[in-house]
Amino acid sequence: MNDTTQVLPRTALDAGIDAARLINPTIEHADGRRHVFVPVGYQLKDISDPNALPDFIAQTVTLDDRDSLTAYANRFRDGRSIIIADYDAGAIIAQLDWHQDNENDLERQHSSHRATLKLRNSEEYDRWNSMEGDMHSQEEFALFIEENVCDVSNPDHSVLLEICRDLEATQGAKFRSGIRLDNGDRTFVYEDDTQVKNDLIVPTEISLSIPLYNGEPPVEIRAKFRFRATPSGLQLGFRWHRVEYMRQATFREMATLTADNTGMPVYFGRT
Repeated sequence: MNDTTQVLPRTALDAGIDAARLINPTIEHADGRRHVFVPVGYQLKDISDPNALPDFIAQTVTLDDRDSLTAYANRFRDGRSIIIADYDAGAIIAQLDWHQDNENDLERQHSSHRATLKLRNSEEYDRWNSMEGDMHSQEEFALFIEENVCDVSNPDHSVLLEICRDLEATQGAKFRSGIRLDNGDRTFVYEDDTQVKNDLIVPTEISLSIPLYNGEPPVEIRAKFRFRATPSGLQLGFRWHRVEYMRQATFREMATLTADNTGMPVYFGRT
């Protein structure tokens, strides 16, 4: 007589449940926690990563002016928020979820919510900068000055417009090298079709009152006139005078004002 092992229905059911649990023993929760069934008694054991970071805002925003950066930073800033001012990149960055300071137990942060002011030159600066460094004909230079004379703070507009009219009237005249006057202006001697000699006085420097960056107030910048007497007429142009120092100073002031208006610390450098 052969012995047979009788399998009870309850035992078979338990075995089936155990097998189902072991097929996929890990349970993922909506809040990021994870649990797994372990062999001993098949108890539920928490295997969540104790170093996992909490949920966070993953958002980057690029803004066009300082007022927009200030408003955005004030909406989302907290005790972690800082400002990084990177002149080389032309950017002022509000890092809104930076790390806590040491006094509050330094903890890892996602650092994924940032607002960046990407500096853009003002329209006025780009317009003048497009002419800077090159020599231009009398007609081209006079036309440019006439169209943008409102940006000039010195000399007076009427004086500059009169010079433009003289430049337009002396096209085709034969110019000789100029001499510098006591007040710094330059006088050029020219001959017209009648062979009559005349003088044309041109300033050696102008001052502009224009914004350097979009959305910022005007600042005073200087430009040095350049002249070249040629057989075909007078060639004119200008060079910026220490404008890079003004741009750096304006950038630092913008970053400092953003920090003052948001209550966030500012650091000059790169991330």
